[in-house]
Amino acid sequence: MLCVLLAINSPLSWAEDKPLPPLDCVISPYQTVDLSSSVAGVLDKIYVEKSDFIAQGQVAASLEAGVEKSSVVLAKARADIQSEVEVSKVNKAFDQRRKERIDVLYEKKSVSFDTKDQAEREYNLSTWRLQQSLDLKNIRQLELRRAQEQLKQKTIRTPIDGYVLQVFKEAGEYVEDQPIMRIAQLDPLYVEAIVPIEFYGRIRAGMTAQVHPETNVQQPRVAVVTVVDKVGDAASGTFAVRLNLPNPDYQLPAGLKCSMKFTESGAVASSAQQQSASSVIAVPQ
Repeated sequence: MLCVLLAINSPLSWAEDKPLPPLDCVISPYQTVDLSSSVAGVLDKIYVEKSDFIAQGQVAASLEAGVEKSSVVLAKARADIQSEVEVSKVNKAFDQRRKERIDVLYEKKSVSFDTKDQAEREYNLSTWRLQQSLDLKNIRQLELRRAQEQLKQKTIRTPIDGYVLQVFKEAGEYVEDQPIMRIAQLDPLYVEAIVPIEFYGRIRAGMTAQVHPETNVQQPRVAVVTVVDKVGDAASGTFAVRLNLPNPDYQLPAGLKCSMKFTESGAVASSAQQQSASSVIAVPQ
């Protein structure tokens, strides 16, 4: 029996030599954050307005915090108390000296065992009273830290560098679960494109593309592929690709249409990918 080897290409292999076409795309913010408060309260002040730039960690808003500020002052005063520790140290030192004197007298049989035992008891109690004072001081330090953390919750800071898109609340309003403002990170930007499914396998993470924003088509920018969807859309016969577009000068806004073209070096499929695109079967003759 003779066997003839037939190479049967995958459905996508016919597009391996076909150049990647220009694609329509959309430029979006890297991420958008609806900034809110971790605790409920009344807004005391909003520190930014729409279109303002706000740096990571910068205060965006604050809640009324009169009670929390007073709690911090009280907790700090309690944590600074040192008198109890000092009194316990004096008592322990006195009871220690008294115990040592009675021990000497007991060895000379000048005092009874009951007197010696009582002196040891007083010394041990003084030791534990000192430890109790130290423990209480540590607890007060922890209470101060808790009060400070509760006060920090009244200050709302942004977790990202970005621009304020919209402010939803004003000073004097009560907030609980509602966002206070929306912030968009614009460096880098996301470029999202829909690619025909026939080119699946040709585009991979790390490839570069020339992106032409609609506001300045003559000055393309270089973006890098970061995400290639593993699931296509059967209805449209496409899959999505996401690229990162650096925007350190913030000159390029988000929310733009664009066109993009993969560079020649990025569009060439590797030999390993070309081999995996076909399969070989044996047909008996």
